[in-house]
Amino acid sequence: MLNIGIIGYGVRIDMLMDDLFALPYEVSIKAVADTNPERVQALMKKDVSKETMHNMEIDKIDGLMRSCEMNPDSIHFYTDADEMLDKEKLDGVIVGTNCNTHTYFAQKVLNRNLPLFLEKPVATSMEDLRTLAECEAKATAPTVVSFPLRVTPLVLEVKRILDAGTIGKVEHVQAFNDVTYGFVYFHDWYRDESVSHGLFLQKATHDIDVLNYLLSEEPVKVCAMKSKQIYKGDMPAGLRCSECDKWETCMDSTYNIIHLRNDTPRSDYCGFAVDTGNEDSGSMIVKYASGMHVMYSQNLFARKGAGRRGARLYGYKGTVEFDFVTNEIKIFDHMSDKVTVVRLDDQGSRHGGGDIVLMRNFVHLMQGRTTESVAPLKDGIRSALVCLQAKESSESDQFYPVTL
Repeated sequence: MLNIGIIGYGVRIDMLMDDLFALPYEVSIKAVADTNPERVQALMKKDVSKETMHNMEIDKIDGLMRSCEMNPDSIHFYTDADEMLDKEKLDGVIVGTNCNTHTYFAQKVLNRNLPLFLEKPVATSMEDLRTLAECEAKATAPTVVSFPLRVTPLVLEVKRILDAGTIGKVEHVQAFNDVTYGFVYFHDWYRDESVSHGLFLQKATHDIDVLNYLLSEEPVKVCAMKSKQIYKGDMPAGLRCSECDKWETCMDSTYNIIHLRNDTPRSDYCGFAVDTGNEDSGSMIVKYASGMHVMYSQNLFARKGAGRRGARLYGYKGTVEFDFVTNEIKIFDHMSDKVTVVRLDDQGSRHGGGDIVLMRNFVHLMQGRTTESVAPLKDGIRSALVCLQAKESSESDQFYPVTL
């Protein structure tokens, strides 16, 4: 039986536990360190309606039921991570705290040479990135960074196409992320930019990692621009939709998000209040070692059918385009009229099937069946560095080197 410890148990970690317990391995949550154990226990005991289970595929139901039947009474709860790490005998640790403390807790785990699963972004400052780089250089235990997109069947197939030389060497990339649920970043805790540190680090870190993985090149320089055109206003700080008299006319009120837009809210802070942080669109240009460059743009107020996430990669012989929303790849032959379409089925799993791949890899690392992380810490550092320097560039109108 593998015993894992969790530092910071929230909604994201709870979803990962569904995938973990869907796997045929003997794994248990031995201990949890969280400042609010009561909230964690309530989250662990979540109820699943029969209707929800009816709409899920069979192999997911078993894992979800086991997660729901997780007995918090058998788990040791701590409010201090050091106490948990000192007292418990653990085979691995998952860090799922708020972003600005990822490095702080990751360092504690890495210094104990325990296998680590670390949520992204791995750091929110240059100082933290340098700390992680030092830890990574000394650590003997592996780290899996929460980069599920890079291990999806969609991205792996694109990688196969590129490695086969189908379009020749990639010489230019246009990448995009039009986020249909972008209101979450202004309604929920993400709106506090002192914690989230902007949406390059929150969103683009996934996309830049995918591009780094596909290109197998080192990013060397970045420039960026961001703007806040929609989610701004003069509503009172700390205002919640439940307290506002504009709930009926505001299309971003919790009521209208649920009943008119048929979306799922995560919280109900006002997205048009004076204390709402984060840009609502941003773009960056990244230069790579060979001289080629990537153009990436993200938008947080596109909705419904306007959503898309992926890239076009151009070579001399052809172009490859992929989109996570449609789960489709298109290959355009530049020397003929041939267009090849590849459609993949992710079977409705989260992050295109990537989450369960990450959990399987983490288990294998704890078991000693492999020593290779599918999303190593060095790649998490590289992606966060690009995004952190993009944030700096967008605030200074200067190019920034991608270096520690």
